[in-house]
Amino acid sequence: MADQNIEAEIRRILQEELSGNASSSAAGTTTSQPDGLGNRIFTNVNDAIAAAKQAQAIYQDKPLAFRKKVVQAIKDGFGPYIEYMAKQTREETGMGTAEAKIAKLKNALYNTPGVELLDPEVETGDGGMVMYEYTPFGVIGAVGPSTNPCETVLNNSIMMMSAGNALFFGAHPGAKNITRWAVEKLNEFVYKATGLKNLLVSLDTPSIESVQEMMQHPDVAMLAVTGGPAVVHQALTSGKKAVGAGAGNPPAMVDATADIDLAAHNLFTSAKFDNEILCTSEKEIIAEDSIKDELLQKIVAKGACLVTDPKDIKHLADMTIGDNGAPDRKYVGKDATVILDAAGISYTGDPKLIMMDVDKDNPLVKTEMLMPILPIVGCPDFDAVLATAIEVEGGNHHTASIHSNNILHINKAAHRMNTSIFVANGPTFAATGVGDNGYYSGAAALTIATPTGEGTTTTKTFTRRRRFNCPQGFSLRSWEV
Repeated sequence: MADQNIEAEIRRILQEELSGNASSSAAGTTTSQPDGLGNRIFTNVNDAIAAAKQAQAIYQDKPLAFRKKVVQAIKDGFGPYIEYMAKQTREETGMGTAEAKIAKLKNALYNTPGVELLDPEVETGDGGMVMYEYTPFGVIGAVGPSTNPCETVLNNSIMMMSAGNALFFGAHPGAKNITRWAVEKLNEFVYKATGLKNLLVSLDTPSIESVQEMMQHPDVAMLAVTGGPAVVHQALTSGKKAVGAGAGNPPAMVDATADIDLAAHNLFTSAKFDNEILCTSEKEIIAEDSIKDELLQKIVAKGACLVTDPKDIKHLADMTIGDNGAPDRKYVGKDATVILDAAGISYTGDPKLIMMDVDKDNPLVKTEMLMPILPIVGCPDFDAVLATAIEVEGGNHHTASIHSNNILHINKAAHRMNTSIFVANGPTFAATGVGDNGYYSGAAALTIATPTGEGTTTTKTFTRRRRFNCPQGFSLRSWEV
């Protein structure tokens, strides 16, 4: 394909990603002026980045205690608004569930690692002292998805500001209203606590042009993109340091030694979480034939609808997968009942998942279905399970999981899958920091940077590692040099 055709195709996909589910309702009064609290929503990229750069120039000279004060202001300020953000996000985007979003927001707000990760590294010896410290990049250009709008604002802001950076945040038009609210509130909380404005800036009208302009802006030192493959591609070809979250199609492997009751519970709970819009969610089950039917029955008993008619299965695939091979945005993150009703498939009760027993080549298996559709594939033995999982994961190296009581199977699968996230005998959302009770002891991870290799990002991801040498001393073990 000619270069101009490649560019045109990227532009088409990017425009679709940025325009999907867009709402025309206003989020508030548009302004490029401060309102006294430091809430800054700008009309153009240059003004926004100039304001962030000015703020960061002040911020980078502040002690770490000041950064901790910023983070604490964010946590204290947003705490009372978690349910509001969850409900507004669900209402604006039409995706996921408010309950799941509450868990994700708590995770992003309270479990995101901060300044505590920036302890220096020091080495001393006969050659003196070498010290490594983690310092800010400057202004980071971030792009967020409609699937996790407020969560990404919170997670990115805490990590990047802990590292000493300011942010330009490119909102997804499909979640522009709640994103704008979050940006304004964050500025309000930080300003009231510290008197500093514009550590986080955004635009009143997000667009493909503004994202491209931001990515090429000379005062943006680094990019962090959480979104579809086209947006990530733009970041990776910008010439800047970029952290990109790429595509995934996480398989869940189940071998004959697994605790089937526990596996069924974990798979059902995790796959239905927020209607499968998490990139880490189990998108297909690959199970040994000897336990596949039992596993399937137990998941269905928990609240899944099993579709058995081949015509219905094909119709579901045709209806939910677009001509471009991607999931149809009309059904992304929608309730299982909405999809079943649209497909004309009858069901009983209120199913949370749609399941079908298919072969590995079915498009519902090979496509990253960001909706509550969970196919299951049978294999004769564990080696076939692993080989199939590697195949359907598609070389994205994003996320995979296994349910097994055979330590050798777990070890081999973790090694061979070579994914940024690997979970054994648990729900994959645990790897993002979310747990059944809304909190988890691990660090929140919303940007899974597989293409660029950082994996689950932390505060350190958004710093420069700098080296300081002092050959004349600073070793307490000896004196002569």
